[in-house]
Amino acid sequence: MRIKRNKRFIVTAIPMLIITVLVSILSFVMGRGGSETAILNISWLFVPSPIILLILIYKNQISYLIRIVAKIYIGLSVFITILLLLAVAWTGSETALHPVVCEDMEHLSDYPNLAKNTEMVEFRAADDTLLKGWLNFGTSNQAIVLLHGYRCDKRAMLQEANMLYESGFTVLLFDFRHNGESEGDFVSFGYYEKQDVLAAINKLRNLDIERHSNEADQIKQIGLLGSSNGGATAVLFAADHPGEIQALVVDSSFKSLDSAVAQSFTHFVGLPAFPFAPITVWITELKTGISRKAIIPEQSVKEISNTPIFIIHGLLDETISKNDSESIYSNANDPKQLWLVPNADHGETFQAAESEYRERVVTFFEESLR
Repeated sequence: MRIKRNKRFIVTAIPMLIITVLVSILSFVMGRGGSETAILNISWLFVPSPIILLILIYKNQISYLIRIVAKIYIGLSVFITILLLLAVAWTGSETALHPVVCEDMEHLSDYPNLAKNTEMVEFRAADDTLLKGWLNFGTSNQAIVLLHGYRCDKRAMLQEANMLYESGFTVLLFDFRHNGESEGDFVSFGYYEKQDVLAAINKLRNLDIERHSNEADQIKQIGLLGSSNGGATAVLFAADHPGEIQALVVDSSFKSLDSAVAQSFTHFVGLPAFPFAPITVWITELKTGISRKAIIPEQSVKEISNTPIFIIHGLLDETISKNDSESIYSNANDPKQLWLVPNADHGETFQAAESEYRERVVTFFEESLR
């Protein structure tokens, strides 16, 4: 009878053994991340949990008290490890929705010619979020709306704006919601920012009509130039609003929200994408009510037709892989171009190849916005 009881105990212990092995692996992974997040060092305490369980299974000559302590330890190892996993994912979600602001962005005063001709503008998105920006009317009836990247604001696009303004284009820079001077509760990775782009375009058109009473002088063609999150937003916007813009430059974009979060965990946190990224995205969905399926630029780009698209990505980008831009490019309709820039990190293609960037981007817009 005792042998049968031991066999039954062993059989029922197998699922728990599998769980403790998984806990041990997860504890080890999180423990290795302890150098960046000190609280994760607690995870090291639970790495031996499957060994403790095996001792309980096969060793009969263990006192009752020790068995109780061991069982408490195993229970805590499962509970606290899961709690730490959820805490990491929750923190990742909070950081994603409310990121730390970029450092060392330039100032409008760094570009005197642009600064002296800048008009301060403000407008409201469809959900009444107040947005603020800078507008410079150029010498042609072609305009470019510039969309900044994640964590940054309109100042991050000053180099590109100055380049385009010097080439005669009207340029509009503005802060996405929850960035810079604009209102907003959180970053939505393009989902609500699409509203911001539409509001910016409407503001541009209305101000242009006020400025140019002669219809022949009014802006006829509008292009978008978006970097990183701004690039993803540009794709999502163009797919949802056919005919609003006539040309699209997408620089350093992610192909999906899942991809962006997964790569961020690996690059910034030092933890593997699985299982942290999927849980982070799930928590983000719960907080915002936004489905991850609504933020997939590599799929949305298929809906863009008869609009030239120029996709750019740096070959040294460790934040978002060039593979993301290549995937967007492969799904895009013609006419399309792809430029992979050597020696360029994330969002730094202009700095890495300024002369060629200027020639390629300006020429693209001049030819596309005729």
